[in-house]
Amino acid sequence: SLTEPWNKKIGRPKSCGLHRAVEIACMYLRHNGTQEFLGDMWDISQPTISRIVTVLVPIIKAVLEEFVPTAEEAIEMVKGRVCLVDGTIAPCWSYAEHKELWSRKHGTTGFNAQLVGLLDGMPIYISDPLPGKTHDKKAFDETPIAEVVRNSGGGIGDKGYQGTSLVTP
Repeated sequence: SLTEPWNKKIGRPKSCGLHRAVEIACMYLRHNGTQEFLGDMWDISQPTISRIVTVLVPIIKAVLEEFVPTAEEAIEMVKGRVCLVDGTIAPCWSYAEHKELWSRKHGTTGFNAQLVGLLDGMPIYISDPLPGKTHDKKAFDETPIAEVVRNSGGGIGDKGYQGTSLVTP
């Protein structure tokens, strides 16, 4: 929670209200927008955007954490149901000393995340991030995704999952 009220009655007023600040922090998380871009969108300086993100992102994470299923909860949710598995890359800055983030397939640096969903599109589980260079099959084997699928009614994945228990049409 916030350590002090967002809009204090004394001192310099904030450059935006709490609702807008939460919107900015969520956009930062969801779209991986740069702080400079977000500042330009709302006519707020980059340092102010940085302060908003620094304060609100941990709070948003804590609030949403209860809605993120663990691998054990995901296993219960998929029992007897067919699931879909896919990997995605979340782009990030290019750090010369971190070659493991480079994904040749995607031509960018980032983190690989594995996702499990149901046929109706309901998301079930998202793995912890892996280096961007991690191939889908390796990520499948090294995360709880394989165990989730093993306890499901079967799984479908793209050709990146050939050699796993998934059907790869």
